[in-house]
Amino acid sequence: MNASGTDPTCAGLITENNGLRGRAPRVLVVEDERIVALDLKAILRRLGYCLAGVTASGAEAVELCDSLRPDLVLMDIFLKGDMDGVEAACVIQRECDIPVIFLTSHTDRVTLQRAKRTAPYGYVLKPVDGDWLRTAVEVALFKHRTEQELRQSEQRYRALFSGMLNAFLLLSHVPAPAGPGDLQILDANPAFEKVTGLARDEVVGRLLGEVFPDIEPFWLETLGETARTARSVRFENFFTPLNLYFLAQAYSPAPGQVAVALEDATERKHGEERLRYRTFHDALTGLPNRALCLDRIARAIERARRRSNYLYALIFMDIDRFKRINDSLGHVAGDDLLKRVSERLRREVRQLDTVARVGGDEFAVLLEEIATPGDALHIVKAIRERLRLPFAVEGRQCYVTASMGVVLGPADYDRPDELLQNAAIAMGNARQAGIGRVRVFDWAMRARAERVMDLETNLRLAIDRGEFVLHYQPIFCLRTLAPRGVEALVRWRRPDGEIVPPGEFIPAAEQSGLIIPLGALVLAEACRAMARWRRGLLGEAPFFMSVNLSARQFSQPDLVRQIVAALRDEDMPPADLKLEITESVLMEHPESAMHKLRGLREFGARIGIDDFGTGYSSLSYLQSFPIDTLKVDRAFVSGMEEHGNRAIVRSVIGLAHSLGYDVVAEGIETAGQLKDLAGLECDLGQGFHYARPLPEDTLLDFLARRVPDGCSCER
Repeated sequence: MNASGTDPTCAGLITENNGLRGRAPRVLVVEDERIVALDLKAILRRLGYCLAGVTASGAEAVELCDSLRPDLVLMDIFLKGDMDGVEAACVIQRECDIPVIFLTSHTDRVTLQRAKRTAPYGYVLKPVDGDWLRTAVEVALFKHRTEQELRQSEQRYRALFSGMLNAFLLLSHVPAPAGPGDLQILDANPAFEKVTGLARDEVVGRLLGEVFPDIEPFWLETLGETARTARSVRFENFFTPLNLYFLAQAYSPAPGQVAVALEDATERKHGEERLRYRTFHDALTGLPNRALCLDRIARAIERARRRSNYLYALIFMDIDRFKRINDSLGHVAGDDLLKRVSERLRREVRQLDTVARVGGDEFAVLLEEIATPGDALHIVKAIRERLRLPFAVEGRQCYVTASMGVVLGPADYDRPDELLQNAAIAMGNARQAGIGRVRVFDWAMRARAERVMDLETNLRLAIDRGEFVLHYQPIFCLRTLAPRGVEALVRWRRPDGEIVPPGEFIPAAEQSGLIIPLGALVLAEACRAMARWRRGLLGEAPFFMSVNLSARQFSQPDLVRQIVAALRDEDMPPADLKLEITESVLMEHPESAMHKLRGLREFGARIGIDDFGTGYSSLSYLQSFPIDTLKVDRAFVSGMEEHGNRAIVRSVIGLAHSLGYDVVAEGIETAGQLKDLAGLECDLGQGFHYARPLPEDTLLDFLARRVPDGCSCER
């Protein structure tokens, strides 16, 4: 019977889990005994199976399997014709992957041995028992489904295994009597071949230690431990044989085995190393930066705690007048100079020492394992001598000096930043003493620095709280002794009533930049006071208000606008204001100073040169500046008994008068000085002999007794 004998109807569906998604299995019967075939058809229907077909030929069975694709074949071992059941079963399982159950009435050893070579899914003896057949069919279907799933799983694994971007190894642990043993390579994927340059066939079956003779013991120990304990592990380590970093993830898929995926982490590690280098090194010079310098200092402090004979020193160096180099030659030249300075510093110290760039033009040198503090000072001297040699920058020879502060260790430090700060404080003291100086830190420097810091903090608070007040020192006519003006002088009155003299806070205000808001406060209050006096006591009497401008104030681009605004806010005549500027401020940037002075003069304000004779002004510049007054410094006035000082004062007065300026002498403290200055035809004066600086209410009483109507002091 051939395919035409297929029964399209089925007795029903069976409930066994046969992997056919609930439908009844379709069975092909291959039997050349008609009675047996009919019996099988009846049993199959009764069991609820569908009959795919019946045939008596092995060759036809192969064709029907290819066309009908039954779920299972019941195959008689002994078939007539050219192809018996065993041969047909081999072809069907190989080409169609359909499970075959053999039907036989023979149980001889030879027959079974021959049939076994085809790996059948079961045997059913004739005559066929229905229950036995059902069991055999269900077992065969389940086994076949399981094998298919396993093959599919293996195919998926193999595809994943072969397509992995990361190298993958399957290893088997090979114990050793001593040591971690070795690992036999069971499998390797194409990515492994690509990374190592070794073909899979070359390594499979060999020991890992044989393939890579210089492998680190860490790898064998760690992977061997995973194979023995089945504990998964993830780690990153350098693999010396390939000169690569790997991120390894290992697990045990079976007892004694370990599977490891190897991700090439070399680029990432190198990237991390580059990032770490950039984090702790200066991009311009390649030197350690402040963070790495502090780390090295911390290590030195720790070593000093552990070793009583360990000495170190820290040098803090700042290039003098580096801003001038940047301004004159440009920032590219400045950067080039910094690189050349760093190279010289490196050459002057040992390999174990640290040279770091900790600021714009600031360097720190940590000297370790020095024998005596004198060694550190010897290196400081060598650095100074090396820096005195000219630098070739942008085709020019450039000479530089550096101020240096030195901290000699060991000392009781807990924080590296404190040590670096103390070295910077010592450098600051060196700079105050002049360019190219060196100072060794002592704790008195720290105390002074802290006082200055506290003073700056209190200055800010005092400005916000309105603790600054003005005192006014009268300026009088030397011929008539009548007051002709006042100089506004700022005083700091603390909440407890204490008056802080300007010599204590003005330098701190200059250094911190607070002199700008403080100067603006003084200007505004002086204009306000002058406007009040004009409306009251002074009326139209000739009188002026002198206000000092600091270097920082004068350097502000909008200085003229600020002064004009202050005068207009108080409705004060510009001619009543005299602005005093030192000659050193004018000569620092004479072109800019000329522009600002002309703007002020055109508005109507008057200009005075304070402390004249103490600077280095050029007479040609002096003549071109729009100036009204020269103020003779108190140092010349107090020493007028000496012939030299008297001659200087006479020359200044004569020069001023020849240029059309009037002259104010400050610091007049005796009647003799007053008489001498009047004899030299000095115009105006101020000093303790006439009046001390006075608060406003006292000053107004003073002026009420001394301001005559219409009094003049013209020459």
